[in-house]
Amino acid sequence: MILRPLVVALLLLATGAASAEPTVVASGSYPEGLLWYGGRMYFTEMGADRVSIIEDGGTREFWRLPGCGPTQIVPFGASGFVVDCHLGRAMVEVSAEGITGRWFATAPNGQRLQDPNAAASDGQGGAYFSDAGVFDAHAPSTGRVYHLTSKGAMTEVVGGLRYANGVNFDPATRTLYVSEHLARRVWAMTLDTRQRVTARRVLIDFARHEATRRHTYPLAGPDGIALRPGLIAVAEYGEGRIHLFGSEGRHLHTLKVSMPFVDTVGWDGAGNLYAGGSFQNLRPPFEGAVVRFAPRDWEPPQ
Repeated sequence: MILRPLVVALLLLATGAASAEPTVVASGSYPEGLLWYGGRMYFTEMGADRVSIIEDGGTREFWRLPGCGPTQIVPFGASGFVVDCHLGRAMVEVSAEGITGRWFATAPNGQRLQDPNAAASDGQGGAYFSDAGVFDAHAPSTGRVYHLTSKGAMTEVVGGLRYANGVNFDPATRTLYVSEHLARRVWAMTLDTRQRVTARRVLIDFARHEATRRHTYPLAGPDGIALRPGLIAVAEYGEGRIHLFGSEGRHLHTLKVSMPFVDTVGWDGAGNLYAGGSFQNLRPPFEGAVVRFAPRDWEPPQ
């Protein structure tokens, strides 16, 4: 891990007013996959093949697997986790003690997974995860989202996406949220108990909001998704922006961070909003940071 002083500027774009800077809580190699679990904040480091934990004012390694390139960790099974190995092209089970378990690398059609990217717990021991596809504006729409049970059964939930990126799931309403990155939109899909989509709609279209319409990075788009009652936070990869929307998709607020390739967001148990990402995406080890916004700094203006 590369540790260095970081200055992270925060602009409240919705009001045009400056505010307090977020607190830098960790440095890392392409930080992704924030997870608040058991009173700790976990995050993955794709550039270092490890999952780290933020606690007691520092970070410590939880798990490492060479060649994995992890991009998400979520609860899985009775007490463990499952990790998206983006570069390793597999979902990998990890115990609560950080011991590597089963590998899930084959899609239901018998083909190898492409590049697992994000994941979310289904609330019943299983997980939903995105299998992104090719990160190119002219690539075919091969992004998919799968459901994986704790017993290892994998089901395709939805396909034909232009780079399936961030995912999250609300068990109460059985709503699956999916970032279709290269189409610059977020889907809300209602699932039945057999993981079939019974209704779907574009909840957030970046082309329809003044705060999200313009972008300078050619491949900018919605990435990680975090849920809170009445709120949806979406990281915009390539633009260093975090957008807050109401549950119905209305834009409420935009925050700016210094990591252009911000890719993950998440709330902790005290209502702090975390964001992580890389300062550049071309040269290993892809130096990045995880920052924390206090509630007074992220809450939408009244």
